[in-house]
Formats: sequence, C-alpha cells, structure tokens
Amino acid sequence: MLKYFLIVLVVLLVVALVGCASQPAVLKSTKTYSITKDIHSLDVEINAADFVIVEGDKFSVESNLKNLSVSEEEGVLKLVEKTKFARNYNGASLKLCIPKGMTFENANINTGASKLTAESFSANTLELKTGAGRVEFERLEASENANIKGGAGEISIKDGNLNNLTLDLGVGELNMKAQLKGESNLKFGVGESDITLLGNRADYSFDIKNGVGNITVDGENPSYFANGTKGESLVKIKGGVGSTNITFQEK
Repeated sequence: MLKYFLIVLVVLLVVALVGCASQPAVLKSTKTYSITKDIHSLDVEINAADFVIVEGDKFSVESNLKNLSVSEEEGVLKLVEKTKFARNYNGASLKLCIPKGMTFENANINTGASKLTAESFSANTLELKTGAGRVEFERLEASENANIKGGAGEISIKDGNLNNLTLDLGVGELNMKAQLKGESNLKFGVGESDITLLGNRADYSFDIKNGVGNITVDGENPSYFANGTKGESLVKIKGGVGSTNITFQEK
C-alpha cells in the first residue's frame, strides 16, 4: 500500500512541476518602475531574461517579468525575481537605466540563465555571478575588488579597469581587455580564453599553474614571465582545460 501511495505522490509532484514550467514567467506588457530615493548600491537576482543596463539621466526600471520585486532599502536598489520554479521565459526582458557617470559602492549581480549586456558600469566592489548565458560589458570598472564567477556561457569585457580581480570560470569562453591592478586570481575551467592586459608586460608579474590546456603569455612560455618580471600588479593563474592566450596593449 505504501508503495502505491509513493508512486501516486511522485506522479502528482511531476504533474505539478510540469504545470509550473508551462506557465509563462512574463507579463503581456512591460511595466515601468520609478526610483524615487538616493541609490548608492545595487542588488540584482534574476533567473532568466534579456538584461540590459544603459546610462541615462536618472534611475528607472522596465521589465515584463511577472514576479519581479523592485525595492529601495537604505540606498540599495534591489531587483529580485521571486519565481521559484522554471517557467517559460520567452521574451523576458529587464532594462535598468542608471545615471551617467554613476559609481556604485557595492554591486551584486546574479543573472542565472540570462543574457546581460551593459554600457559603462562602475562600482567600488563588484560581485557578478552568471549561469548559462552571455555577458557583455562595453566598459567595466571596479576600484576596490571584483569577484566574477562564470557558469556555462560567454563573458566579454571590451574595456576594463579592475582591482583585485577574482575570476572563476566554469564552462565557456572569456574575452577580456582590461587593466588589472593589485592581486588578481584567475581560475579557468573548460573553454577558450583571450585576455589583453592594458599596459606593458613590465607592469605585471605572474604566478602560473598550468592545467590540461595551454597557456601563453605574449606568445611565449609563461615560465619566462613568472621568473623574469617583477611588475606591481600580480596575476595568479590556475589553468584548466582549453587554451589561454594573454597579450599586452599599451594604454
């Protein structure tokens, strides 16, 4: 009897989950949220959407996500999607407009399986966690610390200035052009990575531990740079599976 009860229970749970998954996670129209208070920090957590960050005259939020919560708490703008189960995200969108020249004290962005594109984005401290999606920054700045964790997807930073960067990649591709300052720790998973370090090679020193893949620094064996350069900016690299190519470009 217990066996049949458990079977029925499992079937009911599966039906319930399928029902949730078939429900759309988007509204029929886009809502606009006005931001009325002074904002100094940002906290974003969404499951999936085309997430765009643009610059403008003031803060505003536009989205068709059905269960998006937009709140302002003690100077922190929070955009949190409260959908608990996977749903139909076809056409899901989120647009955040920030004042031009804005630098957040703290920015925490968790995008899930979203596509994130941003113009110029700046924060003192940045926490960025991505899932299965594409992330593209035209310019990214973090004056104190930057922590970027990639899942399965592509991360593109076309121009950056990052202090004390911690980068942990899963499965995917990295294309980054940035000036790295302080101590950076880069850990690669499975995928190809192309990194252009702004400045010259005398600005950097390296501590490189290769994995299964191949790492080149300015087209040469990285052991030369690990022992032969003493730049102020230290870049520690732990290689994974795939190739990592590091070059330099004068600012």
